[in-house]
Amino acid sequence: MQAIVAGDREAFYTREIAERRAAGLPPFGRLAGIVVSGPERAGVQSYATTFRRAAPHEEGIDVLGPAEAPLAVIRGRHRFRLLVQAPRAADLQGWLRRWLETAPPPRGGVRVQIDIDPQSFL
Repeated sequence: MQAIVAGDREAFYTREIAERRAAGLPPFGRLAGIVVSGPERAGVQSYATTFRRAAPHEEGIDVLGPAEAPLAVIRGRHRFRLLVQAPRAADLQGWLRRWLETAPPPRGGVRVQIDIDPQSFL
């Protein structure tokens, strides 16, 4: 942030790229943001936890969450987020397909939305 305040774009870029590389964040890794939403908070939280437990185990792919979304309720729908982090070479879409195929289906108006390499986590 000091580099930005000082107007030193090159210093900011150099540091940001180094930190992203070390953390395996895009463009050096892949992310998938998952939002589980529904009309009742308890049902959404329960399904998000069940959905998380159904994630296939694969070396190098990590699932974080669920956690209540920063914007927890939008238009009457309660929201919980999960974040998947994977190496750049991983078949993230294939892994997500397997997860969706093996996870119990959502019920009671619960929905699952997936965003590959999301720009925002709200």
